[in-house]
Amino acid sequence: MIYSKIFVTGATGRVGGALVAHLTGKCKIVAASQRQKKSTNKVEWIQFSFEDEASFAPALAGVEAIFLMRPPQVTKPEVFRPFLDAAKAQDIKRVIVLSVLGAASNSFLPHHKLEKLTQEMGFAWTMIRPSDFMQNLETVHFENIREHDEISVPAGAGRSSFIDVGDIARCIEVALNDDKYIGEGIELTGAEALSFDDVAVKLSAVAGRKIAYRPATIIGFIWQKIASGYPIGLALVMTALYTVQRFGKAETITSDVIELTGRSPATLDSYLSRTRQLWTK
Repeated sequence: MIYSKIFVTGATGRVGGALVAHLTGKCKIVAASQRQKKSTNKVEWIQFSFEDEASFAPALAGVEAIFLMRPPQVTKPEVFRPFLDAAKAQDIKRVIVLSVLGAASNSFLPHHKLEKLTQEMGFAWTMIRPSDFMQNLETVHFENIREHDEISVPAGAGRSSFIDVGDIARCIEVALNDDKYIGEGIELTGAEALSFDDVAVKLSAVAGRKIAYRPATIIGFIWQKIASGYPIGLALVMTALYTVQRFGKAETITSDVIELTGRSPATLDSYLSRTRQLWTK
């Protein structure tokens, strides 16, 4: 089924932004932002918050499907219930949830709780469970790379099958437009599993200078994030995700990207080459 109007939450984020760019011109898009943005003839921007029920009706008017992304700072699934209740009241049935690889079996993760809530409320759901984004190098790690020439996370020597958000967006489009993915959890990974040591070596080659990976301790990482102003819940979730990698649970490689899109996922080398200007000084 092809949906004519889709509401994209997290539209200013990495995956939401990639999805908006990928769907533009193919259907009507209502894009959520915490700040008002100027709409175009192709994208209707809506000022929206899961904690502002007054923003729900304008966001959902005429919408047939929802891309649901959890804001990083929101860790309690109850926050989403009023919005999902409003979607049910509007008779919106199709919901694509952005989750994370491993969430199906890890009840500590807020992604797991959001998955369960969406399932329990009776939507025609699809769970998109990607591995670590390559684009996190541009956001989470960027300042440390630029200012200190290092990456420091509690992932140990564990490996992750890093994925490009563009591949995630292409897979979401396929899942939205084919009902056979209703009730499915789609695990999206890149084609290779790399440690942060591997990432640092590849990044160094592109940047033209030494970028080091300095493994952080779990406790040290939590305290560093809290000291930097992160809410404790977010710091704990970030730590949990890196701990999954630390203990070898993030190195899974699936064929889902190829099966959905017919093309191989982007490599980290291709991503770094494409974004070379970010890493050189």
